[in-house]
Amino acid sequence: MNDTQTASQAQNTNPTTRVREALARTKALLPDYWSKCLAQRAHPDASSQAAGSVYVGRTAVQVEEMLLGAAWEPYKHPSVMAGCSAFRAPLPGNMGLVALNKCPSSARVRLIDPKGTGTVEAALVAPLGPAVEHTVAILGDEEGQEVCFTFHPGDPVRPSTLSAKDYPAGTELSAGEAWSLGLEWAKVVGP
Repeated sequence: MNDTQTASQAQNTNPTTRVREALARTKALLPDYWSKCLAQRAHPDASSQAAGSVYVGRTAVQVEEMLLGAAWEPYKHPSVMAGCSAFRAPLPGNMGLVALNKCPSSARVRLIDPKGTGTVEAALVAPLGPAVEHTVAILGDEEGQEVCFTFHPGDPVRPSTLSAKDYPAGTELSAGEAWSLGLEWAKVVGP
């Protein structure tokens, strides 16, 4: 199957079916990545290792069940990268992002790569943000197959492109330094 066939087939599919198939394909083709995506969004209790926007009181299994049971609709947003498709569903959660330009420049952040993508993001110990009423799933191509790149409560933000080779996960920086490297957001993490 070539990329043109994949894109054409995806466009002819009901949005809910398309997202469910992409989720199942991600789980089958990229099981470790899928497990990391679920773990990052699950927030069953205060000891959670979640990072960013989360579903408070939900386990990874419950998050997956919510995603598969949701009714999805196409969604346009300027932060969705070219070549990707976004979908929205009425699944509430909590925002877990802090704008780095709103933090004191000296605030300490740690670089993380929770999904093992090779790019790092800033993380900051802070309280979770407000509740939001929707979830966004972003689908894209992985070797000719449409998979789920990410999902989260709330609207998307521009993803980090900072290489973990240049700035390894675990590196600590000030919020000002992270901002100067092109990072715009810090994911909320627990202590």
